[in-house]
Amino acid sequence: MFRKLGSAIHRGFFWTYERGTWQYDIMVALILAFVFLTPRHWFHDQPTVSTATSDVVLLRNDSAGKVYRLRASLLDRKDNGTVIRSARRILRTFTGKPVEITRIEPVEKDSEGEVISYAVWIRE
Repeated sequence: MFRKLGSAIHRGFFWTYERGTWQYDIMVALILAFVFLTPRHWFHDQPTVSTATSDVVLLRNDSAGKVYRLRASLLDRKDNGTVIRSARRILRTFTGKPVEITRIEPVEKDSEGEVISYAVWIRE
């Protein structure tokens, strides 16, 4: 009894079953079930938060400064101060340099009046 069980575990662990046998099919089904049914959070596998190239766009670069368009979904929009702080953080990450925001305005709105993007004037 234990010999058969040990042999089955050994053959399953080392994958010694031939293709087309019912044991092989069960092993493949178990592997596929594990891959597709295991919850992502068990492995702490979360998508990384990154800014796509279309989320931050340089609109103008001249001697007076630079103007960027930032997608509104990137910014914390509780009040004007948090918008400026989150825009500064995103632009510092994007440019790799500390930035000074001189002006920020909503430039694009959807049909319901929600802001889609902001224009941000900066000095580096």
